[in-house]
Amino acid sequence: MSSIIEMVVYILAVLLAMYGLSAFHFEKYIRKERTKEFYVFYLVTSFALGYLFAQFILTFALIRL
Repeated sequence: MSSIIEMVVYILAVLLAMYGLSAFHFEKYIRKERTKEFYVFYLVTSFALGYLFAQFILTFALIRL
């Protein structure tokens, strides 16, 4: 049961990271021919931020229990 909760927390954290990154207007700073590279960067950054946020939440929840 705890692994399912962890997986849900990770997925929600990555989605929140993607939602948060969408607030920035990166289109101003990328070149038109580099959109594929930007989306790879966007995904990697979203996963990294989501992972760090989920680790923080899970660690904080374990300390509180």
